[in-house]
Amino acid sequence: MLYDLRVIRAVAIKDIRSALTERLFSSISIIVPLNFLLLFLLFVLTGGQAPTAIVMDDSGAYAQQFVSAMQGAHSFIIQQTTADEAQRLMAQGRIVAIVTVPADFDSALRDGRQVELPVLVNNLNVDYTNDIRRAVPLAITSFYAQAFPDQVVVQAMEDDVHSHDTDYIQYLSVSIVVISLLIGGLLQAGVSAAREYEAGTIKELLLAPASRWALEVGKLLGALALSVVSAAVVLGVVVLVLGVTPLYWSEVLGFTLLVMLTFIALGLLAGTLVRRRTSVIPLSIGISLPVFFISGAFGPVQWGTPALAVISQLQPVYYAIAVFQHAFHGFQTTPFSLSTNALVLAGFTVVIVLASATALRTRAMP
Repeated sequence: MLYDLRVIRAVAIKDIRSALTERLFSSISIIVPLNFLLLFLLFVLTGGQAPTAIVMDDSGAYAQQFVSAMQGAHSFIIQQTTADEAQRLMAQGRIVAIVTVPADFDSALRDGRQVELPVLVNNLNVDYTNDIRRAVPLAITSFYAQAFPDQVVVQAMEDDVHSHDTDYIQYLSVSIVVISLLIGGLLQAGVSAAREYEAGTIKELLLAPASRWALEVGKLLGALALSVVSAAVVLGVVVLVLGVTPLYWSEVLGFTLLVMLTFIALGLLAGTLVRRRTSVIPLSIGISLPVFFISGAFGPVQWGTPALAVISQLQPVYYAIAVFQHAFHGFQTTPFSLSTNALVLAGFTVVIVLASATALRTRAMP
């Protein structure tokens, strides 16, 4: 056991020194996760709410109250403007819809007459179009319930499961932490494993009087030490820049370590199989993107199709997102308990390490 511990220490130190002498590949494991963080945040910032122009031909009390109801629908980015300016914005593609409050809006409501509310929709994008089609009737219903409470006899009484609403950026940024750890672990460990084959040092390692598991654990710990910088940078951006403060710091630290071990083990397996550093980079990105999208990054997978939920549970990213959402927000995004999710992740780590050791033995020589 003492000899194996010395082997683990020696392999870890060797990998760290080798990575520090090749700063290009080491920096990639930091730069790529940060790029993904920026990419997905831009995706959210540009796609959350529909930009909408409101033309106020009536400035009465009811008209103003209706605008407030639209703002409370949480589906619009509203700007009040003139009819000509609204048409110009629509022609330039800068807004999705134009809502015109007619000149007789207040008087018609006071007289009990029907009011037609013109809504011009640029139905180029069905997602935005459906948002407008759902949100405008909701705003009308909310306005009418507030303006004429005696006439609206049915009103929704909302009872929230959580004490506060979570912004989409707050939810998605936690999922992005997971994909950043995934890409960082795949790149760092994959490059480390592939380097052994390119340099021919894998022969020396395998001929040395050391067990395969000691070699794997040493490489695992070396890649873990190098990946700490990438993980710290991503977490720092999410917590300090985006202001997403974890609910349970102890869980964040513990699950970060567990998830890093899982993904680094997967990176060692990938590097052992492909044996080329230039192949590790596209493979890491190619694996990360599809797995990320089916793992509940944008919401619990159980809200989708049953088949997708079953497929998602066959890979570790699903459980990694679940434990991080609980650590940051206290959410339960899977049918399983927090301890079950953590145990499954640990099981994935053990299985992947064993698979990597087996691959190391069967693919010993390039």
